[in-house]
Amino acid sequence: MISASPRLDAHVHFYTAHDLESVAASLPYSLPSPHPLKEYLDTLIDAGKKPYLLNNVHLSILPDSENVFASFLELNQLQQSDPQRYGDIHLVGTIMADPDYATDQRLSHPQVAGIRIVLHNAKPTSISTNAYSTPAWQELLTRLQPHHHIHIYACEAESNLRVLRQLPKHITVLIDHLGTCHPERGANEPAYLALLQEAKIRGNVYFKGPGYRTSIHPIAAQPFVEKILQYVGPQRLLLEATDAPHVGTDQEGVPYAHSFTPTQAFDYVERLAHLSSLHQGVSPETLLRATASDIFPNLYPQRPTMNNITERVISFPVSYSDETIDLQGRVFLPEQVDESLPPVVFNSGFTGGVSMYGQLMSKALAARGYRVMTYDVAGFFTNRQVRNTFVANGKRVTRVSLADQVQEMLAAISWCKQNFDQMPAVASWAMGSSASLAAVIELAKQGGEQIPFYIPMSYTSLTDLQNLRADAQTAHRDIMQLDPMSAIPPFDTGTAQTRLGYYPLDVDTQAYVDQQLGAYTDASGVDHWPGCEAVTASSYQEYITFNPEADLPTVTGKLPIALIVHGNDNTLHMPAESVRLHALYSKQQPKAELLQVEDMQHGQQLIADNPIFQSLIQRIDQGIRTR
Repeated sequence: MISASPRLDAHVHFYTAHDLESVAASLPYSLPSPHPLKEYLDTLIDAGKKPYLLNNVHLSILPDSENVFASFLELNQLQQSDPQRYGDIHLVGTIMADPDYATDQRLSHPQVAGIRIVLHNAKPTSISTNAYSTPAWQELLTRLQPHHHIHIYACEAESNLRVLRQLPKHITVLIDHLGTCHPERGANEPAYLALLQEAKIRGNVYFKGPGYRTSIHPIAAQPFVEKILQYVGPQRLLLEATDAPHVGTDQEGVPYAHSFTPTQAFDYVERLAHLSSLHQGVSPETLLRATASDIFPNLYPQRPTMNNITERVISFPVSYSDETIDLQGRVFLPEQVDESLPPVVFNSGFTGGVSMYGQLMSKALAARGYRVMTYDVAGFFTNRQVRNTFVANGKRVTRVSLADQVQEMLAAISWCKQNFDQMPAVASWAMGSSASLAAVIELAKQGGEQIPFYIPMSYTSLTDLQNLRADAQTAHRDIMQLDPMSAIPPFDTGTAQTRLGYYPLDVDTQAYVDQQLGAYTDASGVDHWPGCEAVTASSYQEYITFNPEADLPTVTGKLPIALIVHGNDNTLHMPAESVRLHALYSKQQPKAELLQVEDMQHGQQLIADNPIFQSLIQRIDQGIRTR
């Protein structure tokens, strides 16, 4: 499964047989196997778990961290030899916390993220009260730069606490393995609670996973995660780490390497995050990696704010089959435009764009430097009077035309090309993804300039959507027999009165969209969602035969790189729809990627402050930048 935000491994060790030679004779146990960078990366990439950022942490058995610096060079060589496979991977390192080793020169390396204090099973009484306040240590601590952190590894909570209390309070601290490797003492161990309380007071102490050194069973590690959340909140937790190659043994003496591979370690932390999120009101993804930009501020993407964005109303000509008329649109411009990025066109589904999710998506992307253009489709909201609306028997009836929406998308792309001198990326939501797919295919058939990147979200085949009806066959037969201009309900919500509705929608989904999208439309000063009282029977009769997927196998022109997005918990537009689209699309464009978002439903998470939405925007941004 692909994560919505960039995957990271906040704790991994890379070393070679050469690195181990110097310690082979001094270890009290058998020498671990080498763990080379390339082998690790190839394993994850081939498993569909390609990381964005890795932290190569100082390995305690080595006398120095030269293996960390060597890994920087190795990744650079891999990226030069195969930029497509390794080019968008970033690597930082945490080096040995030794006053003589952690020199200014080494700490000034742009990929060094901090220093690591390793205490293993050191008893609290073995740590003197001034162990980290000697002149040599004080000098080392002054060499740390604002983006550096101190990484503490001790199995005992009290040992972690004794070290923490000696460190300057302005330095960010990252405590390993949830702060304890003793599950038998429980999450209410007094020393553990004292550690959490000290972290709470300081405000810049983070707790890191993966958690399996606390317990190899996620259910047993869960109480410790929940206790961390209780004291310091999700903004101080970073679970996503593997600690590969999993050296050492668990509390029963079983080698961790017998229980985990890197991919299994990722599965473990995802399970732990899921369990811990169930009663906390946060998403698993927040617990996995939302704080990564705090710990690795120079490399992990940070979420920009949506401030200082200018909105401008524009008009653009659309050539329909029978006339050319102007539609109103809106452009969202950041205070500082990133000219290296293409503009973006966003279109939505059945009932609109700018008056609903268009505002949210456009502002989120503009905050990252994009110029975004969006619009309401003809017949709805700001473009209600333009086309496709009439009054019959005192009721306003709207004709929904996907053929028209394809032309509107092509016109929006053309407007961006003319006004920004670049072909735009296209992001589409729900039924809008069907219209945009047809537009992208049309550009390919024309053989001219293609858009650079395509993001269909919550895609569905319109025929498959009918499976949500209580009696799809009968409803289809009855609607197809109606006069094309007959008025039918906008939605089929499963009642006798709505069974001939245009769009099947269960009652629960209708309730959330009425509240969520109604708030958008009310704030915009346009008709309350859905923006129509009834639609024409022709709307259904035409869209049931609209199937751009059927054209994909025969496309001979260039299709854009695509990021096909779908929520795994979507019960309206089923995830299998995007899986099928990806299978077809990737035959024509091998760089197409399927992004299945954990815990994402249909539109319930499309809220500015929702971590899933924030992560989604981050992945879209990453996809466009690294295309």
